[in-house]
Amino acid sequence: MSELKYGLDRCSATTLIAQGLYLEPVIHPKPGAVTCLRPHGDKSVVDFIVNASLAEIALHEACTWRLRGLESPIARGFEVYRLLALRAGLRTNIALGSLVLALPIASALSSKAGAPVVDVVREAHSIVVSETSSRDAVEYYKLLELLRPSHLGRYEGPVPGIGSGYPTSFTEVLRAASWDLVHRELLEGYPVTLEAFKTMLESKGSMHESFLHTLLELLARYGDTLIASKFGFSAYRRARMEALEALRIAMVDNVYEAVEWLDRLWRPRGWNPGAVLDVMAVALGLLFYHKIVEERS
Repeated sequence: MSELKYGLDRCSATTLIAQGLYLEPVIHPKPGAVTCLRPHGDKSVVDFIVNASLAEIALHEACTWRLRGLESPIARGFEVYRLLALRAGLRTNIALGSLVLALPIASALSSKAGAPVVDVVREAHSIVVSETSSRDAVEYYKLLELLRPSHLGRYEGPVPGIGSGYPTSFTEVLRAASWDLVHRELLEGYPVTLEAFKTMLESKGSMHESFLHTLLELLARYGDTLIASKFGFSAYRRARMEALEALRIAMVDNVYEAVEWLDRLWRPRGWNPGAVLDVMAVALGLLFYHKIVEERS
């Protein structure tokens, strides 16, 4: 099926996935993260919106690249985003994990647009494990070299460190970093992303409230690996326990009070649950896709 409902074709459906990257940063409140009312010292919600607009172009390009039968659509998405970021003057990591998670999904829409979310995600996982090559690894490293995420630090292991050469396999890179939530999602078929999508889909509250409830549930269940990489695993464990307490507060009071309570703890410490928020942004995009493409009136 090349044409979908409402004027969408296969690759314009990537716009729906991109909507999660636009919406996540403006949601308020969030614990320790950029929101429409609480920026960070080095980035604001405007930076996230600019980033989402560049990511949207990269997602569409990845889809059309694979639709035309060309190899390495994920690599092409990385390349396009990097070139756009250079022209736009972006030199810092803004939701890179969301882009990494969304590019295989966008590529999958070239053959699965109109299919249920689980089928699109299954195809995305297949692309990651079966269709990636050294080119995907090289383009990913080039993007990391440009943005230099602050949590990278020094690295010694089975793949080269950033700036010291290029890996020969994208999946090798993912395995080397499989302790990280985003990389593990790609390797394992997006289990946490699908969990977040299904939780929000089944929620009876507003999208805003369901997002916040789901965010707290993921933080309590899985913790956040960005917090772990920047502040250590004692901080990671403490963050999980405090997120669990926030869930209890949400049950007694309301989710907004619970998240504000957690924000008052985390923001002064500099704790930002960026890995879980990357997952949540893509889960939001899948929710938009489901509501527009899958649901039948």
